[in-house]
Amino acid sequence: MKKLMTSAVALAVTSALAMPAQAAMLLGAKAGVYGWVAETDVTPVGGAELNGGDDVAKGAYVAIEHFIPLIPNVKLRYHNYEADRFEMTQTDMIAYYEILDNDALAFDIGVNFSNYDGIDRTAGGKAFDSWTPSIYSEAIIGLPATPLSLYGEMNFGSFDGTSTFDGQFGLFYTLPIPAIDVNLKAGYRVIDNDFDNFDGYSREFNQEGFIFGAEIVM
Repeated sequence: MKKLMTSAVALAVTSALAMPAQAAMLLGAKAGVYGWVAETDVTPVGGAELNGGDDVAKGAYVAIEHFIPLIPNVKLRYHNYEADRFEMTQTDMIAYYEILDNDALAFDIGVNFSNYDGIDRTAGGKAFDSWTPSIYSEAIIGLPATPLSLYGEMNFGSFDGTSTFDGQFGLFYTLPIPAIDVNLKAGYRVIDNDFDNFDGYSREFNQEGFIFGAEIVM
């Protein structure tokens, strides 16, 4: 009886110690912040390109990943851009699946619903605020025997006459910290949108520049 009780206690203790590790395997999260040194060019329909100004856009994102089949992971991303002649806040609500997830290669794909809320002073202060869908994908390639990885992220879509593209690529360095990954990122980001009667706003605008950030992966 004592042996049985001892075995039961040992099993309970072992299970309790294993639960946090199992939970970490079943549920993950990542969060990041970034600054994007971007310049904006705006082109009216049938007109010449206009400079909308430049700004260091500030942004953040958070993603939750889980083990439940068929239900996608979720990611929320936000950035705010305020230049002299063009302002815009972009909010991305992303649902995605992990197709590959290992140290050598990771690949995600899903859908993104983006809200663009802005004011274009090159168009007399025209305001716009609307949503549009796109395809989302992200790939990470680990460089063997180094703490470095290449990354690329892309959103592209076409809906109701409006086409959107948001892509970035770069490199990140993973700090040697136990239990979590801290990634320092540097890259280049391009947004190229063609809005056709998008909440009454019809113009092309291009934003691009270097992006820098930090990310925590748990």
